[in-house]
Amino acid sequence: MTADADVLIVGAGPTGLVLAIELARRGVIPRIIDAAGADHRESRAVSIVARSLELLDDLGLAEAAIDRGVPLHALNFYQGATTLAEMDVTAVDSPFPLDLCIPQWQTVALLRERAAELGVSVEWDTRLIGQRAGEHGVSVELARGDGRRLHGETRWLVGADGAHSTVREAAGIARVRADLKRGFILGDLAADWPLSRDRFHVYFDRSGVLAVFPMAGGLWRVLAGTPDDRPPETPGPADFAAYVAGRSPLDSRVRDLRWSSSFVARESLAARLRHGRVLLAGDAAHSHSPVGGQGMNTGMQDASNLGWKLALVLTGRAPEALLDSYHAERWPVAKAVVDATSTATRVATAGTLVARRARRHALRLLGRLNPVQQRLSNAFGEHLVHYRGSDLVSERWQQSRARAWSDASRTGPAAGELVRDAYLENRSGPVALRHLLRPPGHHLFLFAADLTDPAALAGWQAAARRVMAGHGEVHLVTRGHLPPAAGPGMDGALADLRSDAHNRYGVRRPSLYVIRPDNYVGYRADDADLTPVTGYFRTLTGYTPG
Repeated sequence: MTADADVLIVGAGPTGLVLAIELARRGVIPRIIDAAGADHRESRAVSIVARSLELLDDLGLAEAAIDRGVPLHALNFYQGATTLAEMDVTAVDSPFPLDLCIPQWQTVALLRERAAELGVSVEWDTRLIGQRAGEHGVSVELARGDGRRLHGETRWLVGADGAHSTVREAAGIARVRADLKRGFILGDLAADWPLSRDRFHVYFDRSGVLAVFPMAGGLWRVLAGTPDDRPPETPGPADFAAYVAGRSPLDSRVRDLRWSSSFVARESLAARLRHGRVLLAGDAAHSHSPVGGQGMNTGMQDASNLGWKLALVLTGRAPEALLDSYHAERWPVAKAVVDATSTATRVATAGTLVARRARRHALRLLGRLNPVQQRLSNAFGEHLVHYRGSDLVSERWQQSRARAWSDASRTGPAAGELVRDAYLENRSGPVALRHLLRPPGHHLFLFAADLTDPAALAGWQAAARRVMAGHGEVHLVTRGHLPPAAGPGMDGALADLRSDAHNRYGVRRPSLYVIRPDNYVGYRADDADLTPVTGYFRTLTGYTPG
C-alpha cells in the first residue's frame, strides 16, 4: 500500500462498498480490503428496505437489484394454520413501497460493479493485522493470503469489518454488549409450499418461532429459533425439517439446501463511531438480532451519512471536526435499532403462556389499525430515521396561511428529515425529483408558489446559483406551466403542474429547501431570502461540535 492513501476501508461488504462508492463519486478513491476471497458467497442478510432501495437508486442500481430479487409486500403472522394478522409493508412514503428479498452476495456484486466503474479495486484475501494512530494518520500493517506483509499510512481508517471488528478492537473503542441467549438456524432451501411468494410468513408456536420467505429461483429462506442458545454449527436438512414440522402446517419435506448457518442473538453498540482518525460503520459499530432485517440497511445508511462528510474533509472544504457530526447523527439511530430489535426478538421468541396470549392479541389488534400499520411500515422501511436535533440542520419556517390551491394538512419535511419524492416536468418531459438529487453535492430547491413573473424568477435563480457556487445545484420549481425563458438558467426550470411537489413540501409562498447529499433536509425557509443559505454552508464548512 502506498504511503499517501487518503482512506483505507477494512471490509468490502455492503457498508464498506457503499462508503467506497460515495467517496469515489466525489473524487476520492479509497483503498478497500477484505479478508475473504473474491469469490466468497454467503446469503446472509437478504432484506433491502425502502430507504436502502432509494440509496441504491441514487447509485443507479435499484432496478437491477429488483430484477434479481423478490419484491415483498406484506408480513403474515400465523398461529398454526390460523392467520393472526397481515401487516402491509407498502404503506411507506417511498417510490419503492416494498421490501426486497435478495441474497447479500448479489447486493455486493452490484455494488462491486459500480465501485469498479468508479475506479475502486477491492484487495481481496487481505487482512489488517496492525494499526497505530498518529496525529496526521494511521500506520497500518496488512497481511496477504500468500504470506506477504505490507506496511503503509492512511489519513483515515474506517472499520466496516463486522461485529468482531479488528479495527474497533485495535483502536480500543469500548462497546456495550448483551447476550439475548436466543439461538437461531437459517438456510436457503427448496420446498413445495402453497404460500404466496410476495410476503414474509412468520409462524408462532409454544416451542418457538419459524419464519419463511421467498428467494429468487423458487427457493425459500428459513429462520428458526432453537430451544436454547446452542444451535448446531452447520444446520442440515433434517434440522430445518424438524422445525417446519413442529411449528407450522407446512410440508416438512425440504430439499436442495444451498446454504445454512447458525448464530446466537447478541447485541453490541460501540461507545463512539469516531476515535481520532478511526471511524466505525455497520456491524463494527452496532450489531444486533436479525429480527426486522435492519442490520445491513443500517450499515448502508451509516456509509451514506459518512461518505459526503469524509469527502468534504479530504478535499479540504471542511474541518476534521465535521466527522464528529457522523457520531452525533448516527449513534442515536444505531442505539434505537439495537433497542428495537432486542425488544422484537424477545417478543417473537417469548414462550410463556401469558406472553404468547399477549402477542397473539396485539397482532390481531395491530392488523386491523391502518394508522399503526402505516407507522410500522415507515419504521420498517427506515423512513422514520431523522436528524432533527443535529447541529448541521436548521430552518426558518413560519407555516404561512394555506392558499386556495394548497393542502392545509401538509407541512413538508422539517430540517433533518428525509426528502420526499414527487414528479415534475421540464421542457423535455416528466422527471422524478429524486433523480435530480443524483449528482453529488447539495441541492437547493426554489419553490415559486404564487410567484409567476419570469424576470423575478430568473433573478431569484441567478442569485441562488451564486450562493450555491461550489456547493451544488439549483432547481427552480414553478406551479403550473413553465414560464417562457426570461434570462440565463430559465431553461432549467421545472413545472409542478398539479402543485403536488409544493404540497408535499408544505409550500404556500415562495420557499426554499437545501437538500444534503444524503437526501436529508439541511435547511428550509418559507421565504425567498438566500442569506441564511450562505450561513448554512458557513456552519458546515467551519463546523465546531456544539
